[in-house]
Amino acid sequence: MNKFIAQFYKVILYALTLWFLFPSAISIAQQHASDQQINEVNTLMRSSDFNGALTTVDNILKNKPKDIILLCLKGEIQNRLNNPSAALEIFEKAGKINKNSICAVVGKATALQKLKKEDDYTKILKHARTMNPSSAYDFMARGRAFSAFLEDDNAIADFDQSLKLDPSMAEADLYKGMVLIHKGDSAAAIEQFTAALKIDPNYVDALTNRASAYNKKGDAKTAIADYSKAIQINPNDANMFYNRGVIYLKQQIYDKAIADFSSSINLQPVFPEAYVNRGVAYTSKNKWSDAKKDFQKAVEQDPAGAAGRNGRRGLEMLKNN
Repeated sequence: MNKFIAQFYKVILYALTLWFLFPSAISIAQQHASDQQINEVNTLMRSSDFNGALTTVDNILKNKPKDIILLCLKGEIQNRLNNPSAALEIFEKAGKINKNSICAVVGKATALQKLKKEDDYTKILKHARTMNPSSAYDFMARGRAFSAFLEDDNAIADFDQSLKLDPSMAEADLYKGMVLIHKGDSAAAIEQFTAALKIDPNYVDALTNRASAYNKKGDAKTAIADYSKAIQINPNDANMFYNRGVIYLKQQIYDKAIADFSSSINLQPVFPEAYVNRGVAYTSKNKWSDAKKDFQKAVEQDPAGAAGRNGRRGLEMLKNN
């Protein structure tokens, strides 16, 4: 019995020694979020439910306050909610926990850009390109830094490595597709957006980017279908209604175009481009009075810009009607 007790105390002493010598290692292990938790946040973000994603990530962070991926996701959510100051604070916190976190550095740069601090944004993003990734999230983040400087091949290589480490990283598929669009390869981009949608069929950004790519290829029907599904998932985005409305207008489907431009204006009252295009649709239906009102509204909202100039052209064209 005495031998057993001695052995027991030896084990306890060894454990306590590890605790005092390596507390950070134990702490880090406790801070790691599960793949299921991270996927839960990503799923909400992909469907543009950023408020729901913020609530979810905050609940997880209560028990995992130093998890870098969760902090990066929270910072990205705040950026998407147009709260760059809050995002900046979160990314700086993540950077203090792990100075080698590329997702924290790139997220911080994005927040600074939203805050109109272009010099800081450029400096930090340039630094991100020199860092060494150690995870799928960091490869994806460095790829975003490369793509910001139009280093397309380096960006694609990083997005591919991100997908190699984590094939469920739909965001890497999305960003790779966007780079392929920049390279002028709409067909390859569509394949990449489709790959993202196989991972998550409700990924709004993948749907809207694929819709844009289909539209560039002249496939208006499929583009409209993608925009329609994206709107069904997130009916509060004025730009999606506007973009679908532009396609309807080009297809001379004027009633649906007017309905979409009206929806975009209801969601975003200051939208001179939507007023101009709705004015064009009204003109095509010989609704002169409605068209004049929309062209005038575009001039008022954008007196020195392209929408304002187009509004004035519309008014000049209809002056005898």
